[in-house]
Amino acid sequence: MTHISKTNTLVFPDIDAYSKEIGLSTEVLKEAYKIESHYHELLVNEQDGQKREKLYDEFYSNLLNFYGRTAKTDGSLDSRIATKDPQVSLFEKELKGKSIIDFGCGEGYFLMNIQKKLPYKKLTGVDVFIPDSLKSHQKIKFIESGIIHFQSEEKFELAFSDNVIEHLAPLDLMDHLQSVYDSLLPEGKFILVMPNRLFGPMDVTRILDNSSSGRIEAKGGHLNESTYHEMVDALSKVGFGNFQTVLPIPKYKYTLFKNNRIRPKGIIGIEKSKFLLNIFRGIKVNGRCPIRFTVTLICQKPENR
Repeated sequence: MTHISKTNTLVFPDIDAYSKEIGLSTEVLKEAYKIESHYHELLVNEQDGQKREKLYDEFYSNLLNFYGRTAKTDGSLDSRIATKDPQVSLFEKELKGKSIIDFGCGEGYFLMNIQKKLPYKKLTGVDVFIPDSLKSHQKIKFIESGIIHFQSEEKFELAFSDNVIEHLAPLDLMDHLQSVYDSLLPEGKFILVMPNRLFGPMDVTRILDNSSSGRIEAKGGHLNESTYHEMVDALSKVGFGNFQTVLPIPKYKYTLFKNNRIRPKGIIGIEKSKFLLNIFRGIKVNGRCPIRFTVTLICQKPENR
């Protein structure tokens, strides 16, 4: 047992810490890394869009099969819906009373949480795979579709994306953002949440480095972890403006400061300053940076578009 643990540590320095944190065995994590890093390399380097689409399908089919075999029971539906309480609370002022489309909605827990807690006009979720149980949902419309070139005649007041964009190859980013933009009504808002590469990796690559110090880039299912300044630039090119973010204070941003909005300029300044970046990276709690500046942007489509 000691020999195996030493071998894990030599090849994957932080695998034991990451295993303990997320509750998956080291053997499962090693197999996951093997699958994810293989497709990461293929997707990032593939120049042909149609071939990438086939690779996405193949990749996520293999992931569903793999994680389906290893997944633990997650409790009741109500408890899974409740896991989205922090996000719904944080963005309540933007979500309340709106028509909403959730890109990469997964099993729909975010939208179900809104349905239970907030007034809304209509709720729509889009993902490449929609469980059969959701296709006839009485309150929420679920659409099984790719999100890179998504098109809809129906337009929305708010689009939401929570830890989705990092799963797209860099070459697909702008097409996806254009799809989001086109799905919105004039003055519609887009809320984007994704890992900050400067405090990564945030996928299974954490078995190599779990310090959240940005020393290595994600090599697993996260194909494109990004930064505030890169995403503001990309979103601006599509046509978005009026950028805001939340206070990057762990835990308290969901409660005491949930209604506070600031311009992202200060965080972008930290990202571009090696001195300031190293100060934040040097702060550790249980071996990890507690303030990871998760890319959280609220932006708006202009009135005349």
